[in-house]
Amino acid sequence: MALLVSLTDTDIRPWVDVFEAGLSGMDIRIYPDVVDPSEIEYVAAWHHPFGEYKKYTNLKAILSLGAGVDHIINDPELPQNVPIVRMADEALIHDMCLYALHWVLHYHSNYYRYVKQQQEKQWLEHKFVAPKKRSVGIMGLGTIGKRVGEILSDQGFSVVGWGASDKYLTGRIEYFYGKDQMTGFLNKSEILINILPLTESTNNLIKANELHQLPEGALVINIGRGFIINQSDLLTALESGHIGAAVLDVFDVEPLPLDNPLWSHPNVTITPHIAGQSDGETGAVSMVENIRRIESGEAPFPLYDPVQGY
Repeated sequence: MALLVSLTDTDIRPWVDVFEAGLSGMDIRIYPDVVDPSEIEYVAAWHHPFGEYKKYTNLKAILSLGAGVDHIINDPELPQNVPIVRMADEALIHDMCLYALHWVLHYHSNYYRYVKQQQEKQWLEHKFVAPKKRSVGIMGLGTIGKRVGEILSDQGFSVVGWGASDKYLTGRIEYFYGKDQMTGFLNKSEILINILPLTESTNNLIKANELHQLPEGALVINIGRGFIINQSDLLTALESGHIGAAVLDVFDVEPLPLDNPLWSHPNVTITPHIAGQSDGETGAVSMVENIRRIESGEAPFPLYDPVQGY
């Protein structure tokens, strides 16, 4: 029985240390050290090469080393009926909350303007707006989105949320759902934060029409997936000035091509898909727990649901 760990863009050692300590009876392999593919029963992966999963004929589960699972489900040769376990890491969720809070404050408090003014040696104070008079809209009120909303509400911001289906939310977040309520939600979102997963229904969800339903000068923050917000339409809205600025951590193509105009747009901030980073010391713990659940005949959590798309 073996667990294969496949991770190429960060330090793999903290993850392996937790796996070795928590799964003492299991052989821990680091890709590409597979030897006999039939021995692999679990794969913990981030961007594992497509076509490899099908070789593991005794695979019991695939565990995502990141918040999304598109790096797994987009494999055209992915074995059917193998459970895919999503990341459940409190540290990752907290990191995404801090990312969202940072950029909301950066733009809400005009810090971005003061950075530009310093370069020009310009002393100019901008009008103060109380957080309670600033409305932040969050698309996607799952575990991460709800937590982001609560943290922003704790800072005094007016928070609204949007999701695909009806759900009862307690607390301070006004909730909109479905296509019929999209306009009402967007009209209230002076700062729009996208945290939706990429599914058939969310692909290209925010286009020119939706962007122009946002208030004039709105800020767009995307930490969900690139394809959800139409990149070309966003650029057009930025050029017209209707969208005041954008903070983008996810893109249609990653790494973002060097000739992409987003790189040089003066009102766009780009980060390289780092809004929520997994910490091996915490992220691997939940994976150990899920492997133990599976071995004892219990269901892992949270499971990817192919019907819902997340």
